[in-house]
Amino acid sequence: MISYVIDTNIFSKSLKNLPFKAFQDVWEPWSSMMKNGKIVSVAEAYEELINYWGSKNSEEFNWLKMHKQFFLKPTNEEGGIVAEIFKSKKFREGVKEKSLRSGSPEADAFLVAKAKVGNGILVTDESDEKPNSEKIPNICEAFQVPYMKKEDFYILLKSIYYEKEVCEQVNVQYALGKSIDLKTFKKEISKFGYSIDGFYSSEYGGLNFSPDLNY
Repeated sequence: MISYVIDTNIFSKSLKNLPFKAFQDVWEPWSSMMKNGKIVSVAEAYEELINYWGSKNSEEFNWLKMHKQFFLKPTNEEGGIVAEIFKSKKFREGVKEKSLRSGSPEADAFLVAKAKVGNGILVTDESDEKPNSEKIPNICEAFQVPYMKKEDFYILLKSIYYEKEVCEQVNVQYALGKSIDLKTFKKEISKFGYSIDGFYSSEYGGLNFSPDLNY
């Protein structure tokens, strides 16, 4: 099973900009998929969100509380991936800078590790336009973790709500500047028992590189 691991910025921007009553076609499938394990996030993301929403007696805060159990703590295996990410000076300093700026725990490395270990696609709204950046898409590329952009995630949720087949309209980024539609992606990973690692070892994945932790 593919899981979708949601970045803090996806939660934050959606909670700020998509009222629950007006966007039931986003929030109903989102909540349902969290409850059946297809959408998850990490405990560090919950802490980041609560640092903002926790001071407000609001629908958004109550929604977060109702879904707290789906913001998961890291496993030992994920902790090992986080340690590997932090071996990169660039990624390590980028995470530290974001933590200091926000005054809250930084979830980036834990999100990538959760997706890597859990056969997941990381959903993020961070830019992937700078090849030498320390942002989530760059960490994803280094550790062969596919990611999805916010707009594609919304299309996916709405397609589920309206029971439409739109996988060809939803793109998965498997490296910076390289994407594949979700339908083809699922077809390719099915050849490897739905293993995303198998996809990256295939001719289609075409990356076949080890993480470059020094740039």
